[in-house]
Amino acid sequence: MAQNAIVVNQISEQGNPIIFLPHIGCSSEMWNEIAAHYKNTHSVYLVDFAGFNGQKAIDSPYTEKYVNALSQYIKGEHLKNIILVGQNYGAFVAVKLAIDNEVNIKAIIASDFYPKLSMVIDRDITPEKLEKMKTGIRRGSMQADDTTFTANQRQTAEMMNFSKAEDINRFVQWQQKSDRKTLAETLCEQLESNLLPQLKNNKTPMLVFTTWYFAKKYRNMTISEADSVLKEMYGDTPNVIHKVTEEAKDFIPNDQPEWFIGEADNFLKAVN
Repeated sequence: MAQNAIVVNQISEQGNPIIFLPHIGCSSEMWNEIAAHYKNTHSVYLVDFAGFNGQKAIDSPYTEKYVNALSQYIKGEHLKNIILVGQNYGAFVAVKLAIDNEVNIKAIIASDFYPKLSMVIDRDITPEKLEKMKTGIRRGSMQADDTTFTANQRQTAEMMNFSKAEDINRFVQWQQKSDRKTLAETLCEQLESNLLPQLKNNKTPMLVFTTWYFAKKYRNMTISEADSVLKEMYGDTPNVIHKVTEEAKDFIPNDQPEWFIGEADNFLKAVN
């Protein structure tokens, strides 16, 4: 059953539903602080994906099964006016779900999300480069010994994901408990996808949080250059509001929760 692809924990029951979706290999716990803010005004749902953080793994295609399971859950629970909130891969799943006209998605809040993720790594990506990239991802995730795998995950978390030590430690623990094949294949599925064609006709209001931390630190690019870069990454996608920070790493809701909540609140008031 597709339902085995997700585990849903409902933590409140009033108001329109907000569904929180985590990044690859992460627990829905990454959203605890943000979810707590909304539990008095919304029906809050925390979703965990199969294969992540100790959840029983499923077979591929992973993303398709996660999207289908969410769709089934939403229809089964008769949820309407849904707000989807996702971090990177979670946002990728959210956007793919919103493209399904059979479910009533009111808005999407996305952190560190790009419609064509491969463009972030290499703007001139070719099919050959993409295949080499995917081969490297599979090798690094599935063939590394436990010590090497853990060290690589900690390095990623420290350099790219979080500013706070407690968040780094939690992330590493989640990755250690995740199914290695699921980690590799979900990232490969995301990298080989291009949502720009579908998003040309986007009718779902989207708030997208992006960090300029790395562009500022490593490329000496000013935040005024963000608009042109995001225009390139998002093409002709309508109904998108971008919020950019220089202070957070990739997990913006964890590094800057107060700013994230403030901007999300303003967005949700506007779409109500």
